[in-house]
Amino acid sequence: MSFFFALINIQNHVNCEQKFRHDNRVKMSIIDLKVEQIGWLLMLAIPVVDIRSGRCVHTHNEASRQKVIMDDPTEVFSALVEQGATQVQVVDVDAIRNRQPEHLSLISRMKREFPQLKLQVSGGVGCSEDIQIWLDAGADWVTVGGRLLRQQDTLELILVELGEHIIVGMDVRAQLWRDGYCPAVNMSFDDWVTALSDEGVAALMFTEIPEQGHVNGHSLMAAGQLASSIELPVIAHGGIQSRLDLENLAGPAYQKLHGVTVGKPLFEGCFTFGEMVSVLTH
Repeated sequence: MSFFFALINIQNHVNCEQKFRHDNRVKMSIIDLKVEQIGWLLMLAIPVVDIRSGRCVHTHNEASRQKVIMDDPTEVFSALVEQGATQVQVVDVDAIRNRQPEHLSLISRMKREFPQLKLQVSGGVGCSEDIQIWLDAGADWVTVGGRLLRQQDTLELILVELGEHIIVGMDVRAQLWRDGYCPAVNMSFDDWVTALSDEGVAALMFTEIPEQGHVNGHSLMAAGQLASSIELPVIAHGGIQSRLDLENLAGPAYQKLHGVTVGKPLFEGCFTFGEMVSVLTH
């Protein structure tokens, strides 16, 4: 797409946003992200922040061992916003363990302190009530995945009620993916994605898990191919291990990706979030 036509598309989105903002704020939030993506960013850069016991937690390799670092959430979020973050994926580790929403007050506080920041929350989701609890706390989207993708009746009820607030997370083994995997039984993958789109799902967050080792650049490639084949926005979840992986995302194979998440490399100092945004800027 030429820069001229990109500007035209931006203006069209902006005009649409101005016309409907007064009664359609939630639905337009995803368009806000797409405006940024079309104009300057090749894709949305989404930092991943793990929360445990009220703190941002990550591991740091030190002297052949892993040291757990726990930081103040306000400081972490403030640094990310200053470097250009517009959306953060918050993983509530305690909620995953306890299978219920946990850090509701923290989400509310982050939303008050950083109202312009879009929050995508993962953890503790077993039904539509759990999702509504997160949304009421201040989350913009809630990630649904894992066992819920295999509970088709429950998932359908959730999507009918709250589809526009849902990001579907799909983690799949590499061999299963190559064999034509679909989370829904007796349904083709294309039909499943169409059904997600029809219910207004915000995005599909995709991870290809290797048979051995950690998620790597192959997952990014698979996500890029998936994004080129479907209309539903695709977020590549994981796969960035180095600055080289990041720089590769500027290639044509990834031009249809809606966004990419990154966590551990940021906290290990492989690059800053500001550098990530710079690399993904057209």
